[in-house]
Amino acid sequence: MSRIVGDSEPFVPKFPHRRYNPLLDQWIICSPQRITRPWTGQIEKTTSNTKSDRSETHPSPVNPLSPGATRSNGAVNPHYTGTYMFRNDFPALTQIVAEPALNASVPSDTESLSQDPLHAWTSARGDCQVMCFHPQFEKTLALMEHHEVLRVVDELCEMSKRYMDQKIYRWLQIFENRGAAVGCSNMHPHCQVWACEFLPSLAERRDFNQARYYKERGTPLLLEYARQEEKLIGKPNDRVVIHAKHWLVIVPWWACWPFETIIIPRRRHVRWLYELHSDERDNLADVMQDLLVRYDNLFETEFPYTMGWLQAPFPKSSVNCEMEDAATTYPHWQLHAEYQPPLLRSASVRKFMSGFEVFAESQRDLLPEKAAEMLRSAPSIHYTHRS
Repeated sequence: MSRIVGDSEPFVPKFPHRRYNPLLDQWIICSPQRITRPWTGQIEKTTSNTKSDRSETHPSPVNPLSPGATRSNGAVNPHYTGTYMFRNDFPALTQIVAEPALNASVPSDTESLSQDPLHAWTSARGDCQVMCFHPQFEKTLALMEHHEVLRVVDELCEMSKRYMDQKIYRWLQIFENRGAAVGCSNMHPHCQVWACEFLPSLAERRDFNQARYYKERGTPLLLEYARQEEKLIGKPNDRVVIHAKHWLVIVPWWACWPFETIIIPRRRHVRWLYELHSDERDNLADVMQDLLVRYDNLFETEFPYTMGWLQAPFPKSSVNCEMEDAATTYPHWQLHAEYQPPLLRSASVRKFMSGFEVFAESQRDLLPEKAAEMLRSAPSIHYTHRS
């Protein structure tokens, strides 16, 4: 009974673990070792409408993500010229599963729930990496050259395959927080990669709902959704922002954030990033940059957002995905990316989650159809490049 001290008091792990919330039937990752990580985040402020706040030629010498910089743990970055990936110095997930003094094994989630559903916990093992997009501090994805954005896309695809091939991870979460408004502490263009040996709560919910739709209708939910949205292009309720050769960018019917968008492959069933063909990757680089330029141009500011790539879960270690028929391995999943920006009416007015939204249900004022219209109308040339 590793969870119980004296058969009555719940055991409190001091290493990365997950705790169960019986009210919401979901798990929460606890990373107590991370509370001391350095924080250089800034309070929210409005950037100039004439130039990016990254326009300084030389960013702060303490920027730990720049080429040649010394990070807080003493590691020195190479003088990289493209993308650069390294293990997070303050990871939320680690391979540590127990304290040395803990002799009993860590329970699985099902074992822990059966022992004590009110104080259930289990391990939170994984790997956390940081990927810098570009050596230059001021080069956001919106301002890069096409080949530089494509290089980022290619690395994300190949990195996804590397993690899958290790056969120990169930979920790979690639995400980017851009801007102080969403809690980004370093404005150098980068994303984070968390590889989980477990299936996170929201990922499990997405998997369940897509599987249910597929079982009932025989087609992937998001692929069918993309096809239906295409039929509305040019009509009054058009929610498509970008219609490209291989991709659609849509303000989804169910969008929560004011200018939330989803990027979906429109032509075929794709489960993981590494499955993308070279022309699909090339087109994706164009689409991502087009969207980000429109975001920045909307209020002529460096548009803050949180985004993430949603791929199918990785097969369990006992499954050799490459040996299986593609139609039988997560046939319900469709690869997609989501962007969730907080700005609402201007560069200085953002949406906050109200008490009702926190405790009851999401609510929005700006209709998705209007948001899509505004994004379509935004110029395709970045405001800092216009004369």
